[in-house]
Amino acid sequence: MTPDSTESQKQALDRLTAARLRQLSNVPINTSRLDAYIESQIPKPGHARVFHLADWLHPRRLAIAASILVVVLLGGLLLSTSGGPVMASTEDMAQFHEDMVSGRVAVMHVDSMRACNAALAAQWAQSPRIPNMPADHVMACCMRSVKNKKVACVLLQGEGEPVSMTVANVSDVHIPACPVVMRDGVEFRVQSTGALNMVMTQRGERWVCLIGKLPADRLMQLAGSLQF
Repeated sequence: MTPDSTESQKQALDRLTAARLRQLSNVPINTSRLDAYIESQIPKPGHARVFHLADWLHPRRLAIAASILVVVLLGGLLLSTSGGPVMASTEDMAQFHEDMVSGRVAVMHVDSMRACNAALAAQWAQSPRIPNMPADHVMACCMRSVKNKKVACVLLQGEGEPVSMTVANVSDVHIPACPVVMRDGVEFRVQSTGALNMVMTQRGERWVCLIGKLPADRLMQLAGSLQF
């Protein structure tokens, strides 16, 4: 075959190919199936994605869900233990007194209310401030708890009989319901349990309870001398 004949065949093939392409360009193409597929893959507004059980059982998803559950449970526990004020019973306060007098609880020995307040604040920054007392009282102090609410306790030794003073924030602890006695314009709540007398009074955001075997009148007199 001569070069001229080969070149003629190539030109003829090119003409046939071009003619075939022109014919195909005029043939309509049906893209409806492709359109339907693309549309099915686009999320519709207002329609939530459907998750299969296998999606939720993935170890990573289970770990995240467990972490969220722990946070929720801890938050609920924190709210339940740090919620509103609790009620301090006369039995609670009598027990505080007996524990301090008998030495069943560890106490910090102090020689002034200033030292007492400093010692209690070192244990708990939100400790209620202890009111001033006569300087001749020898004291010891400690922190106690009523249903997870802290109270400050002070042991006084200048009255012949040991007297304990419990001080709490009103936002943490309520005074129990007791008979009310007015003395020098101050409201006191008076209660007895066994040989112990209790005198309670509220001053501002604090309430104070004095406990001892002294008569209630003497405890009220002592409470009246407190300097808030």
